Amino acid sequence: MQDELPETPPTKPRRSPFRRLVLLAIFALTLPFDWGERSSCQGGPRTFTGIEILTERPENGISIAVLVLTPVVLGLLQPRIRNAVAGLLTEFASMLFASLGTMFCFVNAIFAGGIAPSSGRFYPAPWVATLASLLTVIDACQGAVERIRDIVAERKRRGAMAMNDEPAKPSPEP
Repeated sequence: MQDELPETPPTKPRRSPFRRLVLLAIFALTLPFDWGERSSCQGGPRTFTGIEILTERPENGISIAVLVLTPVVLGLLQPRIRNAVAGLLTEFASMLFASLGTMFCFVNAIFAGGIAPSSGRFYPAPWVATLASLLTVIDACQGAVERIRDIVAERKRRGAMAMNDEPAKPSPEP
């Protein structure tokens, strides 16, 4: 009687690739709102928006766009990547860029007056952007875990097939 292959667990439906797109939209919706205030030599503190952060200097806008858009683009590419190791590497890249984006939003929220501004106002936009970026990191972590499970399941399947394909070897006689 031949051993049967172990039953593979039913595959869970993949996460929606558009989840990160929704989180990007939430991030983008925070940009027109006030993100904090800056001291000015010509008068009192001046408030600024997220759009002003992006357009103040071109290198700021490009770097922020890379930090925020890269995890979204890689998340949209995930369903098309067949190789689990390549998918895992793209998820690690997504986690890295989304983590840096989260850190940017968090630092901006703290130092731009999101916690205790001098005028007594609270600016929720950078905190919402931080939360959206953090949820992108979590989504990338979930994707990495799924890819690791795919790699382990494939390895187990190959091991089981190799065990079934080998002919029985007689034990050496003493």
